Amino acid sequence: MHKKLKIAIYSGQIPSTTFVESLIQAIDEHHEVLLFGSKTKTLNYTNKNIKIFIIPNNNWLKGVYNIWRSIQLALRCPKNLVELWKETYTHKTAYHKWQNYSKLLPMVLHQPDVLHIQWAKSLQDFMILKTVFNIPIVLSLRGSHINYSPIVSKKLAASYRKNFPQVDAFHAVSKAIAVEAEKYGAPTDKIQVIYSMVPKLFFDAYQPLKPKTKNNVKILSVGRSHWVKGYTYAIQAIAALKNQGHNVQYQIVGIDKPDEELLFLIAELGLEKNVSLKSKMPQTELIALMQTQDIMLLSSLEEGIANVVLEAMAVGLPVISTDCGGMSEVVIPGETGFLVPIRDFRAMAQAIIDLQNTPYEQLQYLTENAHKLIQSKFISKANQHRFFALYQGIFS
Repeated sequence: MHKKLKIAIYSGQIPSTTFVESLIQAIDEHHEVLLFGSKTKTLNYTNKNIKIFIIPNNNWLKGVYNIWRSIQLALRCPKNLVELWKETYTHKTAYHKWQNYSKLLPMVLHQPDVLHIQWAKSLQDFMILKTVFNIPIVLSLRGSHINYSPIVSKKLAASYRKNFPQVDAFHAVSKAIAVEAEKYGAPTDKIQVIYSMVPKLFFDAYQPLKPKTKNNVKILSVGRSHWVKGYTYAIQAIAALKNQGHNVQYQIVGIDKPDEELLFLIAELGLEKNVSLKSKMPQTELIALMQTQDIMLLSSLEEGIANVVLEAMAVGLPVISTDCGGMSEVVIPGETGFLVPIRDFRAMAQAIIDLQNTPYEQLQYLTENAHKLIQSKFISKANQHRFFALYQGIFS
């Protein structure tokens, strides 16, 4: 029988990413879940084990919350209020003092048994919760925060090397991410690889592959506008296909602001009728779009394991991915999809042609295999129990 814990989850925003929301649903039946962050939209959790503690963005409202919480903390444990202020006061600017105090105050007040931080870059801000207030810390390791941010920033890399050895436990989204974290001092025996949990609605939308009846190919990519997503290489691949006489339509979903670099490249290559950029859309709309496409293309230079690829596999959409991060753990050539080198638009274009020329029975085999893989590793109750073990293991 698991001991019931108060698990604080910090990701900065409420509601948060698909992964975090799935994590909350995985643990809220057995543990009390405390959510800290700014509330970006109205969301009512039905489970009474979930408690929300807002950290407002508005400074006037933040002041009101801080005054009320400070009074509560002074009444409950004045020593903790003094310690928090002493630690916060070490920040150089008044702005950073204010922001850090606002972020840490509700956590010191409500004293969770475990704090699960979702973004590695935030770790430094929360270390005093462990060193001063003895709150154990679990850190999630994912994507850019481990793969390239500490390479770009020497200051961040130094912070990781200083703080990673003190973290109580790590959750890694892939084996590849775990290996990268070890380079910054994360102890191997404290890292648990737990794959992301794909929402059930993607599995419910699964459709067996249908025989191809048209000459044109519809390709989809999903993700924010950032150089690490490798969209320039994907667009060059589309240009190469067009120049070879292929009828290709390519959509990128998740571009909420005009991306001048991509728009210029599309115009320069004469792809205005072949490539379209679309804003982020709700999951139900994304699923409906996936069901109209022929290929999910991941052109990234770095990833943990991209959720969008897992979702495409759950829906039954064939996948082409670059061999970045932990993608080879799910995209297995000849078994679950097509894998190409990063920054190689020619290989990407050839993979699209190869997929189109793959016999129906073989392609059907790939998509069915991919769907079964996601079912077995990314929706199972086993992942839920792995998180329980991760938290409980801190106290054993």
